[in-house]
Amino acid sequence: MKPMILIAVSYAILYNLVDFPAGVVPVTKVTNEDEEDLKNYVGHYKDLWDKLLKKAVSDGVGLPVAVQCVALPWQEEQCLRLMKEVETPGFLKMFMLDRVRNERESDPIAPMNADVDPAHVLSLSLAELVEQLRKGSLTPETALYVYIEKALEVNKELNCLTEFLPECEAQLQEVKKQSEKGLLYGVPISLKDHVGYKGHSSHCGLVHFLEILEKEDSNIVKVLKKQGAIPFVKTNIPQSMINFDCSNSIYGQTVNPHNHKKTCGGSSGGEGALIAAGGAILGVGSDVLGSIRIPCSFCGVCGLKPSGNRLSPQGFSSPVSGMKSAIMMPGPMARDVDSLALFMKAVLCDDMFQLDPLVPPLPFKDEVYNSSKRLTIGFYDTDGYFMSSPAMRRAIQETKTLLEEAGHKLVPFTPPRVEYALNELCIRGFFADGGTTFLDKFKVDIVDPNLKQQILLYKIPTLAKKIMSFFMRPMFPRIANHINAHCGVGSVKELWKHNTAIQEYRGQYIAEWRKLGLDALLCPMLGPAFNIGCPGKLFAGFSFTMLFNILDFPAGIVPVTTVTPEDEEELKNYKGYYNDPWDKEVIKGMEDGVGLPVSVQCVALKWQEEQCLRLMKEVENWNRIKEQMEKERKRREKNVQVMQEKVTKFKKQNPGVDSRKILNLSLPELIVKLRDGSLSLESVLYSYIEKALEVDQDLNCVTDFLTDCEAQLQDLKKQENKGPMYGVPISIKEHIGYKGHPSTCGLVQYIDKLEEEDSVVVKVLKKQGAIVFAKTNVPQSLLCYETSNPIYGVTVNPHNHAKSPGGSSGGEGALIGGGGSILGIGTDIGGSIRLPSSFCGIAGLKPTPQRVSLGEIRSCIEGFTAIPVATGPMARDVDSLVLCMKTLLCDEMFKLDPTVPPLPFNDKVYTSPTPLRVGYYETDGFTFPHPGMRRAVLETKKLLEEAGHTLIQFSPPRIDYMKSKVYMKIILGDGGKILLEQFNNNSVDPNLSGLISIIRTPTVVKKALYFVLKPLFPRIADMVLCCQGASSVKEQWTDQALLQEYQAEFIAEWRKLDLDVILCPMLGPAFNSGYPGRLIAAGSYTMLFNVVQFPAGVVTVTSVTQADEDEMKHYKGYYNDPWDKLFQPAVAGGVGLPLSVQCAALPYQDELCLRFMKEVETLHREKKNRK
Repeated sequence: MKPMILIAVSYAILYNLVDFPAGVVPVTKVTNEDEEDLKNYVGHYKDLWDKLLKKAVSDGVGLPVAVQCVALPWQEEQCLRLMKEVETPGFLKMFMLDRVRNERESDPIAPMNADVDPAHVLSLSLAELVEQLRKGSLTPETALYVYIEKALEVNKELNCLTEFLPECEAQLQEVKKQSEKGLLYGVPISLKDHVGYKGHSSHCGLVHFLEILEKEDSNIVKVLKKQGAIPFVKTNIPQSMINFDCSNSIYGQTVNPHNHKKTCGGSSGGEGALIAAGGAILGVGSDVLGSIRIPCSFCGVCGLKPSGNRLSPQGFSSPVSGMKSAIMMPGPMARDVDSLALFMKAVLCDDMFQLDPLVPPLPFKDEVYNSSKRLTIGFYDTDGYFMSSPAMRRAIQETKTLLEEAGHKLVPFTPPRVEYALNELCIRGFFADGGTTFLDKFKVDIVDPNLKQQILLYKIPTLAKKIMSFFMRPMFPRIANHINAHCGVGSVKELWKHNTAIQEYRGQYIAEWRKLGLDALLCPMLGPAFNIGCPGKLFAGFSFTMLFNILDFPAGIVPVTTVTPEDEEELKNYKGYYNDPWDKEVIKGMEDGVGLPVSVQCVALKWQEEQCLRLMKEVENWNRIKEQMEKERKRREKNVQVMQEKVTKFKKQNPGVDSRKILNLSLPELIVKLRDGSLSLESVLYSYIEKALEVDQDLNCVTDFLTDCEAQLQDLKKQENKGPMYGVPISIKEHIGYKGHPSTCGLVQYIDKLEEEDSVVVKVLKKQGAIVFAKTNVPQSLLCYETSNPIYGVTVNPHNHAKSPGGSSGGEGALIGGGGSILGIGTDIGGSIRLPSSFCGIAGLKPTPQRVSLGEIRSCIEGFTAIPVATGPMARDVDSLVLCMKTLLCDEMFKLDPTVPPLPFNDKVYTSPTPLRVGYYETDGFTFPHPGMRRAVLETKKLLEEAGHTLIQFSPPRIDYMKSKVYMKIILGDGGKILLEQFNNNSVDPNLSGLISIIRTPTVVKKALYFVLKPLFPRIADMVLCCQGASSVKEQWTDQALLQEYQAEFIAEWRKLDLDVILCPMLGPAFNSGYPGRLIAAGSYTMLFNVVQFPAGVVTVTSVTQADEDEMKHYKGYYNDPWDKLFQPAVAGGVGLPLSVQCAALPYQDELCLRFMKEVETLHREKKNRK
């Protein structure tokens, strides 16, 4: 029978005939579906009465429908009891559920302005949104309506909202009237359903609370409004909130935004789902056993449970009022940690402290949250009670590694007596009354299916629970103890003892914490999200969170990874600690989780929310860095694959191209063949791309293959005039700007910052016909001569993979030295072109600073000009360097960059046959040279003298003073502060850690170190002291004046001897990997010419012999200090490696420098040919 015809007379007459008491209770109303079903009604007999009945009840949509309750004769009380049971939830359901659902689903507010770009607004972080709202570039109306629209969309998919707050429009108008814009000015905020909001119910998912409307806002809402926030929705919760699913009989099930078969967690589950899906930017939840943290973990957002009473809980409804064992705390939920911090900063204000005098007046401590102090962090990956899932364990281990790489100290920590804390303190305390208060809430309510198993346990009499526990303990001790804990404490006296036990446990836990000197704790967070229905069967899953409710410590959640197929496979072998039904349920609950978010939990001591947030921020930052690096590596791998496919396609279509012959051509020979058409542009480009791919696979020297080089090639073919570099494939150092590609300097924060245009050098090269096809690796921040960074890894030397290629243009040196590029562009501020050229056995020129444009080339020390960076070429031979300089020094460059002196290349100087007066020295008196370095200079001196040049011994003045007091002190003039800012969100590459550690050392400690080290190691002591920089602008100006004096002194010595050029040692051979970062002193041979701003170039002249290697065994150095002792192992195993000499000329005499370099190169080649 259809429900709508229950009022048929036969149903009533029956109980008159048998004389049974019978009553009627309305329970629902006729629906459109009922009316539709009625059309098919035929009845049992299909006679006239059936037809009349169908007609009689038609058009009944909205009319009440009742059920009949019957008992045996004289049992009217039983009948009435059944009617009462039916009536309360039935009546409420009929007249209230439809009402609240209709209110929720109605279109809440007016439409948005058509000019608004919702995607842009939704993409903003909270900090960005607040900034734009406060500046007026976005209006509060725009932000509000964009988020309302998005929330509506999200709710249709996830069912996460309970109601829209129409008062938000009035609050919007109030916000616009505020004379002072609060910290959350104009920010739309969502609220967990039980957060008190005037005129709305805070029902905890219980039907009988629906009609109880709040008379005023909760304190949190009042403060948020005062700070300019606009609450606009309330979000779904589990019935009674004592469950980590999210379902109730009023609003139904909320699902996970990542997988609709999974729960979003609870009890702040609606918040988690809404924020994760983008329907809110900031929300207010609450946490009593993990109710903020579990939804954050399951949905992949951030959340903070503060210490008890750090925020006012007044105005939050609770199904268990008066319970103090585990304190319910309001807290924020958001996409990122900065948003949580901004929320805490906004609400920890005088308004909060005045509204609730029980809240301690502790404003937010920015200095703790923003501190860069290295932390001592305890960690564990399982609590010994609930075995972590494979993904949870991996999340902890990966986060631990990242934090250690960031310089923090990680210490194993074992939480004491976890099972005792969970069962005897938390569960027994939470249900101290045996669960009677909690059960009272369900006397007149419908129990949600996800809660039935819990309610069944609560309903079991205390004695029966104890008996069950006794008999279950041998087989399932964990479950037995859990059941026994639900018996409660029994009396007020026992409750007080229980409270004492909690205090004692807190003291024990803090003692363990203090013993290890911890600042914070890193521990697992339940995850990934469970399948819907499982949380009600796995109360033990609260173990990772409820511990910190008992301890009353602030605890927060940060998503760090996602479930991998490997995690899923490993889960199949999950046994747990007890192999009981709960452990078996875990596999069912977590299966099919690939791709779901996995989080970690960060904890601090009570009242130390800022420290907790600081650790959360560290975790978030380093995880974001890891993700950015992985993303960049994948992008690079994709570009490599694209290039490989292009090369394969070209070779298949052009089988006759002989790449080996092309690669053997010198640059002048290659240009001739390209210009006369005997070689096609394609054959040259793809030959070099193929070789570069091969070299990169071997050396890891390319950061980016520029896939638009094909478009460059096609544009080139259309040009009427063939430039001097027509068709030449060229590589560039990574930090040289190239449109559409990052210039990271090996720093993660620049990965997503794509260049908006080409650098001046690239523009000129393209204009002159070159095809830029690759960017090459650099050291992190460029301030090291080991080419290694956390993004692209370590580049190795083409002659010996155990050796460094030098830096900072090390990728260029390796690629050219390996034959993968015929010409490259590098930069030099301390030897960054010359060191890689020397280590890799190629030629390189550091021009006079500003002779070649620096436009759109990224620097890690912006604003530093005292020792300028120089842009210059690197190639196999000097002729190639000359061709590059001729190409660059043209009208195009002078127009694009007016700061470059308009000095074209002077061929007359370069080709002059006039014999030269050459100053020379074989050591600088600071870094004792390798025997091969000395030999290279002396052999070159002899050849030059034989060629008719005059060689005059020259002594460079005060190299120790130049190195420390001039170069190091000036380049770190700000104490390294700007450089350190680059590492705020960056892991420090191991090769740079020594320098960064010195810079980070407080000034007072540096001074103390100086006095301790000076008598023992004066060279190192001077270096340490100079790293503190200048104490004032006046001192910086004094230092720069001293630099100018040194330049004048050097030039005076030069003029005294009437020199044309200088021949001097070049650091070599290549160091073993890992040593350049420990031997800053060895840069003295190159830094000198950066200080005096002379053009200086490197020419390879010989290689290390066994005799050099043997002599090196007796190396002592000048100071016999740790640097001298490191030099010997740094260069060990160098037989056969290239050795170079350095040639220098006066400023703007780059052509003379190149002429001298060519002379040296030619003489050595002739000598080699004679042999």
